[in-house]
Order: sequence, then C-alpha cells, then structure tokens
Amino acid sequence: MHAASRMRQYQHQDVTSASPERLIVKLYDLGIAACYRGDQTQTRAVLVELMSSLDHEQGGDLAARLYALYVYCLHESADGELNAVAEILGGLREAWQEAVLSRAA
Repeated sequence: MHAASRMRQYQHQDVTSASPERLIVKLYDLGIAACYRGDQTQTRAVLVELMSSLDHEQGGDLAARLYALYVYCLHESADGELNAVAEILGGLREAWQEAVLSRAA
C-alpha cells in the first residue's frame, strides 16, 4: 500500500510539473493505452480532452484539422474501432513528440 501511495504521489507531481506540451504527450499515451485495453470510455474522454485543448485562434487550420480528426476518432471509438484510433493517436503522438523535442533544442 505504501508503494502505491508513493506511486500516486509521483504521478501527481509528474503531471502538475509538466509543460503543456508534455501534457499533450501524456494524453496521447493515455488514449493509446486505453485503446489497447479496449476501454472506450477512457478513449473517448481523452479525445474530448484533446479537442478542448485546441486553441482555434492561434492554431488556425491545423487546429481545425486536428479537431476534425479527433471527431473522426470519437466516431470510430463509438463503433469499437479502437485499433484504428490507436494507430491515429500513435502517429499524432510521434509528430507531437518530434515537434516538442525540436522546439526544445
């Protein structure tokens, strides 16, 4: 029990100290893991969170395209097509991670 408590404390600190860019990577990780577990509810919750994180003013066309892709993933997840959603989220995660790393360099 003590180890579980320390793990939760570490995870809480990891999330609260993460940059916004790193939080998006964590959301992608959660969504992909939920897809592989077959957890439609959590997959959909992650997609909704990703949608709400978009800044349509600053993001312009990219934000609109991502929004449309997230909506598509919501529909696919409702139909139980979680492997397709995991593949899309995986590609987006790679691209986002690459962008974050190149920005940090």
